[in-house]
Amino acid sequence: MADHPPPTIPPPPGCTPATATTRRGLATASFCLGFWGTITFWWYPFGLMIATVGLVLGLVTLAMGIRAGKDGENLGALGVFFSATAITMAIGAYRFMQFAFEGIVPTSFP
Repeated sequence: MADHPPPTIPPPPGCTPATATTRRGLATASFCLGFWGTITFWWYPFGLMIATVGLVLGLVTLAMGIRAGKDGENLGALGVFFSATAITMAIGAYRFMQFAFEGIVPTSFP
């Protein structure tokens, strides 16, 4: 019995290896920036800015339907999750510091 090679699936029109890599890179950047923002959330405003960029990139990749993982993982959704978590923790830590050390009762966002 002869082994036949699997059929090759042609790429979608207008999709080159460079465009596919760029799309995966956007989702990967969202994940990395969201994770880095989560790790450095107390460096106000650095962690907050990094997480905001990760959130924007993640929402763009979700809107475009880009999945970047090797097995189809949705790294854009993970980036949105990490970024939203980092933004929440950064604002919470900032407000706690205002209350604990300055005696200011937080009433609105910075």
